[in-house]
Amino acid sequence: MIKPEDAEFHTPADADHRHAETNWFCFYIPKEKLMGVIYTVARRGVGVQSCDISLYGALVDNRAETLYLDSQMALPCPPRLSEYETANGLYVKAHNIRDYRVEYRGYDDTEIKFDFKGLMEPFDIHDPEHSPMAKASVEEQHAGAGMGSGYGGHFDLTGQFQGTLKWQGREYEIDCVETMDHSWGNRAEIFVPTMGWSHAHFGPDLAIKWINHWDPSKPVDQQQSLAHGYVLENGEVHGLTDLKLYTHRIGSVIHSVEFIATDKRGKQWHAHGMAEVGGPWVCYVASLVYAAQCRWTLHDGRVGYGLASEITSLQALTRQHGRRWTQSSGHITS
Repeated sequence: MIKPEDAEFHTPADADHRHAETNWFCFYIPKEKLMGVIYTVARRGVGVQSCDISLYGALVDNRAETLYLDSQMALPCPPRLSEYETANGLYVKAHNIRDYRVEYRGYDDTEIKFDFKGLMEPFDIHDPEHSPMAKASVEEQHAGAGMGSGYGGHFDLTGQFQGTLKWQGREYEIDCVETMDHSWGNRAEIFVPTMGWSHAHFGPDLAIKWINHWDPSKPVDQQQSLAHGYVLENGEVHGLTDLKLYTHRIGSVIHSVEFIATDKRGKQWHAHGMAEVGGPWVCYVASLVYAAQCRWTLHDGRVGYGLASEITSLQALTRQHGRRWTQSSGHITS
């Protein structure tokens, strides 16, 4: 069960460079095709924090084509997590475990201001009262979490974003339902587990959120399986028991996703998503992440929006795809 004090740091006495504590916020403005990502990773054991502010306005395959990028890796770590300000202009305040104020002032006349109000209690992936996939032992929890020990503690929280985005001096209204999360545990920067973290929102009365395992070496219809997830329907949360997930990509670019999710009531949810904006996201320099905002169509015709994202380590990719040019075994003669 997530408690009010979980808005603060969970730093163990023996924390080193691997221990990480994260905050993630993401918003989308559908009519403008604009997505914003705000992400911090604090490593209090060594006194540093990274902060990434990214804006996307198209479906792209390289970071140069994002609209805006302020990603800094070695900022001073704040003393508290419930209220902090980073050296690159981000301010985050947790009024309580469900409600947050976020402000950012960057370069090129860019500013972000919004309030996030949770529509539910935080979903604890390790609490069997929340997730039917919760495990008993720490070893099983790490194996089943999706992010391994990086999700030693983890909650997801769907809520309402309301505020403004100013990009290059032009202001846009933020008013959407999206999902934030908070994690803590040992999370080394290399060999990050391969996984997905995604959701589909159909207004404040219905959201479907999941974390999935991912094995890219398998066929598309066998690559992914449920780690944890939930359905938020009319204010009540029902943990997921099964997930069939099919993601179609061109290279690493997600362009469409289909899922069938089953909650603990036996109720099924079937939706198809088409990516509208997205791009590579480098939350860790030794990982490859693709994040895309999808326009979701539910089986009953309802239309919603939400993130589809995937992460894998560059170490796994270089083992499989690394290239080396060598000289010919012969000799060039005139």
